[in-house]
Amino acid sequence: MMRMFDECRAIAEAQGFPPSAPFLERARGILTEPDSMLTASMLRDIEAGAPIEADHIIGDLLSRSEQPLLRIAYAALKAYEARRSRMAAAR
Repeated sequence: MMRMFDECRAIAEAQGFPPSAPFLERARGILTEPDSMLTASMLRDIEAGAPIEADHIIGDLLSRSEQPLLRIAYAALKAYEARRSRMAAAR
């Protein structure tokens, strides 16, 4: 998770939007909290079988910088979208 976070941070910095030190500290704390109930909205959408914003979020990040973990996440999300489309078409 922290490697993915660092990939996103690096993209933000390269685009001229360096996150502040307090933000980074707070975000790292939230992301590594063992008992956290926090989930990403995209995960909640996947669990509900709902549409996701793979191109709008991860695709946009990848258009700014190729990052290995983001590339893997994007491939998995596109596979989900393809499966979801096939299932919807079969109904």
